[in-house]
Amino acid sequence: MDVLLVTTIGHLVSSAILVISGALVFSQGPKKTLNRLFFISTIFAGIFGVSLSIGINLPPSPLAYWVWFANIVDVFIVATYLHFTFVMLKKEHEARWIIRVVYIVGFLIFIAAILFPSLFIPEISSKLFTKSYLSAGPIYVAMFIYFSSVFFFAFAALIRAYFVQHENKKQLEYFIVATILGYGVAPIDFFLVFDIPVSPFYGMFFGLYMVPIAYGILADNLMDIRLVLKRAFLYSLIIGFIAAVLTLLIFLNDFFVSTVPWVQFWTIPIFTAFTSFIIGRLFWVKSAEADRIKYEFVTVAAHKLRTPLTRISWSTRELIDSTEEKKVLEYAYHIQQSTNRLIELTNVIFETTQDEAADVAYVKERIGLVEMTNEVFERLKPIVEEKKLTMSVHVDNEIYVNADKRRIQAVLEVLLENAVNYTPNGGFVQVIVYDKKNRIYYSVRDSGIGVSPEERRRIFSRFYRTDAAKRMDTEGVGLGLAMAKSIITKHGGKIGVESHGENEGSIFWFTLPKN
Repeated sequence: MDVLLVTTIGHLVSSAILVISGALVFSQGPKKTLNRLFFISTIFAGIFGVSLSIGINLPPSPLAYWVWFANIVDVFIVATYLHFTFVMLKKEHEARWIIRVVYIVGFLIFIAAILFPSLFIPEISSKLFTKSYLSAGPIYVAMFIYFSSVFFFAFAALIRAYFVQHENKKQLEYFIVATILGYGVAPIDFFLVFDIPVSPFYGMFFGLYMVPIAYGILADNLMDIRLVLKRAFLYSLIIGFIAAVLTLLIFLNDFFVSTVPWVQFWTIPIFTAFTSFIIGRLFWVKSAEADRIKYEFVTVAAHKLRTPLTRISWSTRELIDSTEEKKVLEYAYHIQQSTNRLIELTNVIFETTQDEAADVAYVKERIGLVEMTNEVFERLKPIVEEKKLTMSVHVDNEIYVNADKRRIQAVLEVLLENAVNYTPNGGFVQVIVYDKKNRIYYSVRDSGIGVSPEERRRIFSRFYRTDAAKRMDTEGVGLGLAMAKSIITKHGGKIGVESHGENEGSIFWFTLPKN
């Protein structure tokens, strides 16, 4: 197999890997800006790879010229990379004018190339082993300068964030390494454009770096580079091998049709499409299996916690009964109170994580929401004072509701603890309670990290945590809000969240029938 054929297949395989990676990421979160940008960038990079693999096999001709003209997508590859970087750094709003200027300049270069194609690619000719390769005109040189400048600016922002930020460093390390690997290979195809005799053969691996990035987005709870790179390397090999086989089959379709009697022109395309579907299905099943494992782990952990917590409670009770020392009694009472709360919360988590169809008995009684709110505030007082938060409850009179006290208390603890934990120093937490038309309305407003539009629809899902929440608290598992939703729903109420976006604060609310 000669170098031309290997280079052709290599670039097609890389393009296939790009599209598959982008499609998988997009399918997991089509409304998330990060996922959409990644998908768009993989499409543009795939177009670049396909155009090169076709172009090097075409002798100089008008068709070959316009195939090579597809190199103009480079402006959009690097523009989406910069946009992707600032979204990943959570600085999209701060850098909005930089992003806009980059897109505008890239679009102007694109328009200039369309209007004056001879200034973009003056000619194409055979170079090294290729049947044709493009040469750079003034607009192409401008595009290359634009490509290099935007890339280095985005990469510098990534490096700066790594040294300035005190959080999320593992994720930043991961993207820095992935970027170095990817953009260390991709520019190899530029050399021959400027008549520097470096073979585009070495650039055919440009698509492989997208796999670890895709894996990092899909498994964002495994952003430690030492963990991700091990798994991503294996995924890269598997996906690369499968894509290579499928691409080779498509490339040799005519050969099989002419030599194998039972092979029709549609046999290979249908086979590759079916295989791609199976691969996608396997990824989906793997994702579902991961959620099932997490569910079973939490269920078993909650069950196993009951015994040691109960023993602590008994031992504390014995200690209280056997001593009269004031200081020891004070500490023992605190331990017992905290242990009892942990036992109650463990029971609620265990019951909530059971099958939704299970009939779990709710013991309803008349409870006062304001009194329960003040009790939770009192327990949170040390954190509130440390962070200098302003706490307030807006209500004219006590609001009563007929509900399961233990479970509603768990809901209030989740909402109020989240508000306190995810609100920066000096912020505020405001509770508003009122009744209207036989329904109770309860809301917790804060000046905290907020919730992006893409995350609002998933925030009450089991095991889901927003990116901002992960940065502030790495120990959560994403069950609190899911538990709260289950409890409120089983009471015949509704729960929701309102927010203008990250760092804009949020309002978590729920309603309950009054009787």
